[in-house]
Amino acid sequence: MDELLRTCDEAVAMALRAGVDEAEAFAVTSREVNAELQKNDIQVAKSMAGLGLGVRVFRAGSLGFSSVNSFGDDEVREAVERAVAISKAAPADEHAGLPEPAEVTPVEGIYDTAMESYGVEHAVDAALAMLREARGFDERVTVDGGGVEAAYGSRAIVNSHGVRQSERSSVALCYIMGMARDGDVISSFDYQFDNSHKADGIDPGKVAREFAEKVVGSLGAVAGDSFKGTVVLAPKATAEIIVHPIEYSVLASSVQKGTSRFAEKLGEVVAGDVITVTDDSRLENGFSTLSFDREGLPPTVLPLIENGVLGNLLYDSYTARREGRASTGHAGGGASSVPSVSATNIVVAGGDTSLNDLIAGIDRGVLVSRFSGNTEPASGDFSGVVKGGHMIRGGKLAEPLSGTLIAGNIFDLLPTVRAVSSETERLFNVVAPYVRVDGVTVTSG
Repeated sequence: MDELLRTCDEAVAMALRAGVDEAEAFAVTSREVNAELQKNDIQVAKSMAGLGLGVRVFRAGSLGFSSVNSFGDDEVREAVERAVAISKAAPADEHAGLPEPAEVTPVEGIYDTAMESYGVEHAVDAALAMLREARGFDERVTVDGGGVEAAYGSRAIVNSHGVRQSERSSVALCYIMGMARDGDVISSFDYQFDNSHKADGIDPGKVAREFAEKVVGSLGAVAGDSFKGTVVLAPKATAEIIVHPIEYSVLASSVQKGTSRFAEKLGEVVAGDVITVTDDSRLENGFSTLSFDREGLPPTVLPLIENGVLGNLLYDSYTARREGRASTGHAGGGASSVPSVSATNIVVAGGDTSLNDLIAGIDRGVLVSRFSGNTEPASGDFSGVVKGGHMIRGGKLAEPLSGTLIAGNIFDLLPTVRAVSSETERLFNVVAPYVRVDGVTVTSG
């Protein structure tokens, strides 16, 4: 950590001596081990280490940026010189510049020292255990891909206004994907995933069992009904169809470019009153939990949509300056590029209704376990194939579905949402419940 900060200090001082008005250096180190599954076997096991330094400078409002993959004196000097040279040729932007420092409260629990002794052999053992669990559940299960990964690293940032932050973090994750085959009958393709900041925080066996249950359960799928009506989006489908368009639309950059459906809708109803969405940078065990953003500022935990009402947008320093406001601490990115506004952990709050009760209230509908298709985040239009889905008949799950498509516009449908499940699932940087959506076009056959 001290080395990273010293490297950043030196780069900033070097840039200021070269005559720029403002300078920033962002440095990262990482180590990763992983074991990959392919075609029912271990295919690759490896260990990797890396580092990077990004230098951003401003001269009279003109931006220059350069990055290198070394902390050597010559390489750091080269990065600074390139960034300075680019700033001399770049056009000026009145909104460009670096932020002033703000108090950062460290997030606890995002670094596990045990990760430092986690070796390739541990990843291989965990991946093999996952493979045995999936294949042992049912011989018809076939694992097309998956793996176990453990990584840890450090990041540091220094700028000429006094920002000076550093942090360590670690992550362990496992995932498995594939299908089930029974003669010529093939199930829907599916996947399952888990992650933690702790080396022993993931459960590969549980992930493998849940995956196997899902693919075996979708064998024997048939065509269902075609209608316009109710679908229940499982968390994976909720992430694709609902969360990603919302995430895009609450970025200040999307609003300022005129591509967000939420432009000029702050304080207005944009969803049913059961929908509450929060960007939570301090979420316990969250995939994107962090203490400071790519510019060294503390991300604000923001209610984006509260009981259906749009409450906030996400800003980095640049988009905030364009509107004369303060950054919300949502600058994302790494050492190889300039920062841009982005979300951290997106949490869709669960409701008071269990999944069973939610389904019990539906006479005819479709449970969409996973969605494979296209969701246009700017317009909200979505269309694609239901994967691992089931018909809902008389308030109960019925036959598994094949050849079934769904389509609609999520921004038009969100205000009609009246029920979300109490159960939620974590999917990378998204936490989502099951969501009942009415007025969806279902085509099967």
